[in-house]
Formats: sequence, structure tokens, C-alpha cells
Amino acid sequence: MSGASGYEVFGKLVASPEIAGSGRADVRAVDAFGRRSLPVRAKERPSDDSWRRAVAGSLDDFDDTFLQRRYHLSGRPGCVNPGSGSGGRLVIDMPCGGDTAVLRPRAQLQLNDSDELGRVVVVTDAAGPRGNLTLDLVPGSPDRVGPIPPADAIRVVVDDSVSPGTRGAGVLHRFEVVLTRSGMRVLQDGAQIASSPVVPAWREATVLIGVSALSGYPGRVEIDAVGIAGTLPSPPEVTETPIVAGTLRVLEPDEEAPGIGVARAPLRGAPSARLRATIRIGDGGDLNGLVAQLGQTRFPLRPVVSGWSGTPDSELTVAGDVPAELLGSDGSDALTPFVLRMPGASQAQVLESYLEVPGLSPVKLEIAPDEPAPVLPVMTAEFTSVTPNEATLVVTLDAAAARSVAPIAGFEVYLDSGHVATLPMPGGIAGRHELLLSLKGSHNVEVRLRPEDPRRQTDSVWLELSRSSR
Repeated sequence: MSGASGYEVFGKLVASPEIAGSGRADVRAVDAFGRRSLPVRAKERPSDDSWRRAVAGSLDDFDDTFLQRRYHLSGRPGCVNPGSGSGGRLVIDMPCGGDTAVLRPRAQLQLNDSDELGRVVVVTDAAGPRGNLTLDLVPGSPDRVGPIPPADAIRVVVDDSVSPGTRGAGVLHRFEVVLTRSGMRVLQDGAQIASSPVVPAWREATVLIGVSALSGYPGRVEIDAVGIAGTLPSPPEVTETPIVAGTLRVLEPDEEAPGIGVARAPLRGAPSARLRATIRIGDGGDLNGLVAQLGQTRFPLRPVVSGWSGTPDSELTVAGDVPAELLGSDGSDALTPFVLRMPGASQAQVLESYLEVPGLSPVKLEIAPDEPAPVLPVMTAEFTSVTPNEATLVVTLDAAAARSVAPIAGFEVYLDSGHVATLPMPGGIAGRHELLLSLKGSHNVEVRLRPEDPRRQTDSVWLELSRSSR
């Protein structure tokens, strides 16, 4: 159908012409008024797994649900929730909207001496509509680097601005970063989508996989596989225990600390322990004087990367060995306070902190929640043309970022609380509509979206039309 606003596939509505599923489905195009086309039988496309041979040395299909044994996941607790999905996928739910999750494989990339120096592969739906996939290759062992990576890092960002075609919401694609002696290539499903002459000066690096949720809306990202060619020998096994500082502000050396501590239980049977933290750099501060205070004991924390940026928005991971006197069975049950301190700390903040102790992590992923329920398209409305006697109202319904769409019945227009127009579109998905309104003087205009399901909440947009806008 010419000018399709969406599609009906596998019994559900989607805005994108690309959808993931198995079998040969009947597909119907849906226009901006909800009208359906005749069905067309979809063709099957054979899969190609030949890419796996290039990363056979370190390829994770997430069949093992002990995620922490192989990765560190950085994100706001409660807003970044990992789970085990069907088919052995890692599912990251981000119900708060606007959050970023960063996955750090414990296995590091080690370049070899052949023409292809190294390769990183991620199979994910993160770069779908309104989505973002960030791959950082950083010397050292950071958990995250924020918006400004270190000078010697390599950053690859894939979003809506980089695409050889349409990426559907919830559809997996394979993204590869290939490092060679002549430069770097970025591939999607085997086709090159970007290149750069940059050649890394380092030989070893940590791979950071960042995925983001659409601002203001709950997000869900799936990662099906991660491959790293030429990895270093397996790092020591560690168990993580998150610990929360008494204040998320980095304190001055002699500033009074809140009387909030942490349990000493993770340290009781540990032969050694390491504290790792990521801070957002404030306006100034002497990182050479950064220390952690656990109870009455203070010990230094040092950056785990070189060439890091000291600009106010940058993020830096630091680490330090916990002193021996805090280990073992003797001692109090709690360590109070727990804070970070730094001369000239200004507005530096603690984004994350946790303890690492030797041993296999017992933490196992829970089963991920079911696929999110269909959502209504996002409605926007604006006046695009205003004359002394008329105004053109444009209403846009956008469902591109939805994994599946709840059908709408149409929308209504109200002028100064009085009903003036209804545009029916039973079973509609999305589209752009223009209405010409005869208006004089100043008015309040409301557009109300009506879902087909009367139990769903009605959405609305308020507009003001004043003489100053004429």
C-alpha cells in the first residue's frame, strides 16, 4: 500500500516494515486512517552464521545465566534491570525511561599481529528506532566513561542517523567493529556502514557496550550475542557486592560525613578485596588526593584508565585495595561512615560503588518479564500556518519506537472546551493529519487521542493560539 503508516503482522500492529518472528506470516499494510491492504505472504530469509568463526575464541550467547561471572553491568538500580530472556538472550528492562546501561565484559580485547588486529561483535536490537548503541574500546578497565571518552579510546555510536535501511523496534541486528592496520570498519549484518582511518596505539582494551532507553518512555533492550576476537587470558573470578555511599557527593577531606555505613559481611571471609567506584567529575578537584573512607580507615583510589578527561561531565572509574585490617572475621559488623573524599571536590558525584572479592559469583539472572504490552503511538500537535482567519493544525502519531502498537480509534479536536472535529481511524497505528480551522482571536485548542480499547488512558495535547502568533 502506498504511504503505509504501519503493518499488521503475526496478529500485532507495528509501525516499521521490519519485524522479528518465525514462519511465513501474512502481512497487511495499514494507512493513516486505519484501512488495511490485502494480505501478502512474507518470504523467509536464510540465516548466515559464518560470522561466528571470526570470534570463535570468545563468543557469548548468554546461555549461562550467571551474568556477573562474565560481565559487570552499570546502571541505576531499579531503572536498569537485567534478566534472562527466551532463546538465551540478555534482556535489559529500563522502566524509568532515559537511562543508559553499560555492559563491561570481563574478558578484554587483545590485538594480534595480523592484518585484522581485532574484532568486536554485538547482536542486539539496541540501535532500533530512537535507540542508541555505543561501543567504547578503552585501555584500562573502566565500568563507564560517560559522554566524553578518554583521548586514546575508540567510540562507535549507532543510532537512527546511521543506517543502511530500516531497523524495526525489537529486531536484532549484528554490529561489528573491525580494527585493521589501515583503519577501522563498522558493519551491520556484514554490510559496511561506517569507516575511519584511525588505528589504535594500544594493544589491549576493555569493551564497553552502552544501550539507552528513549527519554520519557520505558525501554527494553535485548542482547543476543557478544563476541571479542583475540581476548586476553580469562581474568580472575570475582564476586561483586554493591555498596552505597552515605552521600553521593564526594566530600572534602575534613568535611563532616553522615553517619551511614555499610555491612562488613562481604569482607569477613575474604583474603583480599577491591573497592571500585565511578564518579562524575565536578568543577575541579585533585584526583591524586581521592580516598575512600570505610569506618575510620582511609585508603587511596586511583583511575583505572589513562588519558581520561577532566571536564565537568566526564565519568571516571577508580579503584583501590581494601586494607588488610578491614578483612577477616574480627571486627565490627558495620563500617560507618562510607564516603569518598577529595580535595577541591566541588560538585563531584558518586555514580556507582561496589566491592570485588575473589571467587565465583553466586548471582543468577531472573527470568525476564514477558514482552511489553502494546503501547499507544506518541501524539504531537502544532500550528504550522496561521492567518488572521484560519489556522492549520497538524497532528502526528508516531509509533516507530514501539515494539507493538495498541490500535487507536481516532482523535478529537476541542476549541475552548467545545468539540469541533473528529477524525476516525479505527485500527489505526500512526500517520500525519492536517486540519484547517477557521479561527479569529485567541483560543485554547485540545487534541484528544482515542484508543480502541476504552480501558486505556486517553492522551491529549493542549495548544494556545493567541493574537501574538498571527
